Amino acid sequence: MNPFVQKEFTSKWVKFFSNNRKPYHFDFLSPVPFVRSKARYIFYNVGRNITNGLTYKLNEKFQDYRKKVFLLYDVISYQEESGNSLPKGIGIKKVRQYKGYLTRLSRYTDFDDFFLSHYSSSSRMKLRKNERKLNTNFSVDYKIVYGEIDKDSYHELMDRLFELIDHRFKTLRIDNDIINKKEYYRELFYDMILAKKAIIHMICHNDLPIAISLSFISGDTLLYAINTFDTRYRRYNLGHLAIVNMVKWCFANNMQILDHSKGTYDYKLRWANESYFFENHILYDRHSMKCRMTATMMAKYFTFKQQLRNKKINETYVKLRFKLNPKRNAVKDGENIKLVDLKEKSINDNDYDILSNKEVHKLDIASVVYDLIYSNPQSMDNVKVLKRKENCWEYIVLAKGIRKKIMRTV
Repeated sequence: MNPFVQKEFTSKWVKFFSNNRKPYHFDFLSPVPFVRSKARYIFYNVGRNITNGLTYKLNEKFQDYRKKVFLLYDVISYQEESGNSLPKGIGIKKVRQYKGYLTRLSRYTDFDDFFLSHYSSSSRMKLRKNERKLNTNFSVDYKIVYGEIDKDSYHELMDRLFELIDHRFKTLRIDNDIINKKEYYRELFYDMILAKKAIIHMICHNDLPIAISLSFISGDTLLYAINTFDTRYRRYNLGHLAIVNMVKWCFANNMQILDHSKGTYDYKLRWANESYFFENHILYDRHSMKCRMTATMMAKYFTFKQQLRNKKINETYVKLRFKLNPKRNAVKDGENIKLVDLKEKSINDNDYDILSNKEVHKLDIASVVYDLIYSNPQSMDNVKVLKRKENCWEYIVLAKGIRKKIMRTV
């Protein structure tokens, strides 16, 4: 069953976004629960537009739609219920919204078959090279959280997730709704994981998550929901390596579809083999003039919003919202950093402190150091990073094939 109509999801959504109002259920349409709007004859689905897609089934034997309008956000076209005949008294308006992408895994026997069929030899070689370098340079583990996790460990993991998302979107200089709704997601995924209706995939460096992917599970479909990675490892293509890990899990657990959800992004175009559309469905009582007029106005509104998206107005909006938010400060990994060859043949150890790997990771220079060993693959344990005692912004990096000095330019 779709996870967005089950109690683990609906109870959290009404708690955070509907003042714990009890949802309405209607006999003519199942299994989607609804919330009544301020206009009391209009109802919208629990979850509104922050589900990863809904389906529903109509029953023409019931008429509890009379004198009402129902708005269902994000109905996924590739899973529309078959045999969904429209009762005579109901009108429906369907408005296309975002484009969605999925990988239909049922076409392939296993991961190797998919990888060989879907990617060119050069793309396969690049992904394998990045994976090999990541495993060579760092102590890396691939982990999942599914079915059980203690609360303290879970909260620590979610804190790390939000830290990475916040940092990543500050570097992109755009706003992100996940941070604005983080306590909702924190509570939601804990219950969903315990119920085995959600899963977390991670790539960890020394047990610290550096790539985190949260997904919902709907039957034989994995719904990719939230993903982020540590931008300090920018050269290693962590986002794509995380998807490799997820696809392997899908094959091992008989998943037929990996759904990348709404929005057009480069990584989705690279991994998907099908596209589809999310639609907003407006169902209404055809015999009520008020309901017909309301449905028409709602359809025009959502059509206009999509026209603005087609013109990229939404992208401008999220960038502007970031700039106007006084709590958001843009950051850029490695900004104002100068990297030069180390000319000194010998170094006085008394002038420098030796930094541990954990200390390096917390510094702005971490991305620069990780870039250096990407070009000269070797274990980070063999890399020596020194910090000058009298100058808080001068570092030296020593390793096989690497003799560099790092300084701030301003």
